[in-house]
Amino acid sequence: MSKFLQLLPWDSEFLGFSVGRLLSTTPVAELPALLEQARQDGYRLLNWAVPPEDAAANAAACAAGGFLADEKITYAMRIEEVPTELPAGVQPTTTLTSQLTALALQAGHRSRYQTDPRFERDVYQRLYSLWIANSLEGEMAREVLVFRPDASAAEAGLLTLGIKNTRADIGLLAVDAQVRGQAIGARLLTAARQRTRAWGFDALQVVTQRANVGACRFYERCGFTPDVVENIYHLWLY
Repeated sequence: MSKFLQLLPWDSEFLGFSVGRLLSTTPVAELPALLEQARQDGYRLLNWAVPPEDAAANAAACAAGGFLADEKITYAMRIEEVPTELPAGVQPTTTLTSQLTALALQAGHRSRYQTDPRFERDVYQRLYSLWIANSLEGEMAREVLVFRPDASAAEAGLLTLGIKNTRADIGLLAVDAQVRGQAIGARLLTAARQRTRAWGFDALQVVTQRANVGACRFYERCGFTPDVVENIYHLWLY
């Protein structure tokens, strides 16, 4: 196996075929040979994260038939003064409900697993359903926070929070389409900031897609700034 290629075991098991990731240090000149070797080794899909400003790498990915699946933006913010308690209506949960699954699917509506037509149509639904289930079990998040307008109501908003690269990390964030515009997302972000500080971290991050213009504007209004931008290519080997 090349030092520029990593097998992605979780992705491979979930999708049922070998998936790998090309490292950011992959030399453009070696890309054709790497793809051929990966094909011979049984890989079906390679992901490659390329800086938008790297014209040579972007051109090479396109020349190799790469699908620009995502213009990924990592937003970050420093955490300073925050409330000591969670906002009204926000509370942690460990119980999976059909509404939480529906919210998770809304969170991923612009996922690259949804926008790339080469994936089977149910991949996006299966992935995000599994994401919320595993988050509630503590496997993909440290805590799951929900917003309910009252104790007997269904969840109107969802946020999963974990730790990644020395920062608190938002995995899923969604507000039900029927109740948007009521500052529910802002309350959930306040809760994320509160938890970030309570856990002893001073920075919070979240990933979204450039194409998700509404989410980008929302995060920027809430004080996040772009930290890393990457073009994510899918290189299919069949």
